Amino acid sequence: MNKITLRVLARGVLSQGFQAIIVYRFFHWLLIQRLPGQPFRFFVERFIEVTTGISIPAACKIGKGFRIHHFGGIILHPTVEIGENCTVYHHVTIGDRGGYGNAAKIGDNVMIGVGAKIIGDVVIGNNCKIGANTVVDEDVSDNSIVIGYKCEIKEMSL
Repeated sequence: MNKITLRVLARGVLSQGFQAIIVYRFFHWLLIQRLPGQPFRFFVERFIEVTTGISIPAACKIGKGFRIHHFGGIILHPTVEIGENCTVYHHVTIGDRGGYGNAAKIGDNVMIGVGAKIIGDVVIGNNCKIGANTVVDEDVSDNSIVIGYKCEIKEMSL
């Protein structure tokens, strides 16, 4: 390998988002295989949560190509479902409605901006962009851009 490849590899491995995703993928695989992971899983997930500020429970369903840019303050509810090729920025919460119900089902190719909150059992379509600091509490159709405190949905033209 040349120096650039080793540098890129090292940067990726040392990335807090990458570490959190690897831990999620491993324990999610154990869960799917019905292999025991407790109490080891509890300690490793807490360690990742404390050191990276990212909480991704093994029960989440997340497709391939999931990326975390700018780690920290990312909290996912155990019932979250995220499609393929989604990107999440820092300080994002995807949760239930204050202790009851399920969390969101998010489609493919979705970008969730800094500080966004997706609250409740909502469906976010494919190819959507959730703007920074946006609060989403209703369904969003495919190819939409969502911006603002009380979400304002605008259709994207392709």
